[in-house]
Order: sequence, then structure tokens, then C-alpha cells
Amino acid sequence: MPPTVTSELPQIPVTVLTGYLGAGKTTLLNRILSENHGKKYAVVINEFGELGVDNDLVVDAVPTKKCSR
Repeated sequence: MPPTVTSELPQIPVTVLTGYLGAGKTTLLNRILSENHGKKYAVVINEFGELGVDNDLVVDAVPTKKCSR
């Protein structure tokens, strides 16, 4: 068995939100972002296709920093 490397860095939980068109992904994301729960989130929206609509549909719950393609 190979030796393992342990790290003292804190682990950061990650959730990947996927689903079919119309499954409610954006609705769920908006709910998570707009609830008053005291947690901070980073959101990465990876859209495919000519028209990107999810960026416009996600609430502006907090100041965002958008990256260009």
C-alpha cells in the first residue's frame, strides 16, 4: 500500500448541481443563495451553447465577479 499524505488544510465541501432542462436547478440555486443561513457560497455556472441564460436568471443575492470566456 502506498504511503498517504495528510494535509493540515481545511477541507471545503463541494456540491455539483446538474439535471435536465426544466428540472429546477436554477430555482434551487436561487433559493440557496437568497436564504438567510449565514453561510458563504461560491457559484460557478458552466453553460454550453450559443445563448447563456442561467447567468441572467440567477439572483443577485451577493456581489458577483463574472469571468469572461
